[in-house]
Amino acid sequence: MALLVAMSFVACKKDDAKPAVSIEGKWVGKFGTGENPPSSFYSFNIKADGTIQELSQSGEVTGEGEWELDNNILYATYSTVAPNVKVYTILGAFNAGQGKILGNWGYDDSATNGGLWEMTKQ
Repeated sequence: MALLVAMSFVACKKDDAKPAVSIEGKWVGKFGTGENPPSSFYSFNIKADGTIQELSQSGEVTGEGEWELDNNILYATYSTVAPNVKVYTILGAFNAGQGKILGNWGYDDSATNGGLWEMTKQ
C-alpha cells in the first residue's frame, strides 16, 4: 500500500523546468551602444545551415553572415544589406535552459568595441 501511495506522488509530480532550446531559430532582444544598457531593438534568425540574419522589427532581413557555436559561446560576423554596408561581429553566451543569449557586439572584426546585447528565443 505504501508503495502505491509513493508511486502516485511520483506520477503526479510536475516538472517546472523549461525544456532546453536550440540555438537555431528567431531571437528577439535589445542592444546598447558603448556603456549604455541594451535598449534598442535587435533580432536574429539563426539558421541550421550556419547563416545568421539580422532582422528589423517588421521581420525584414537587414543583414546576413555566418555563425558558429562552441561550448555555448555564439560567434558571428555579418554585414548589413546595401546600400549602407557595415560589418559587425557578435559574441554571446548561449543559455539553452533559459532560452537566452547575452553578449557583446562590435564593428568589423572586434566583438567588443560596440556595446552589449541580449536576446530571448521566440
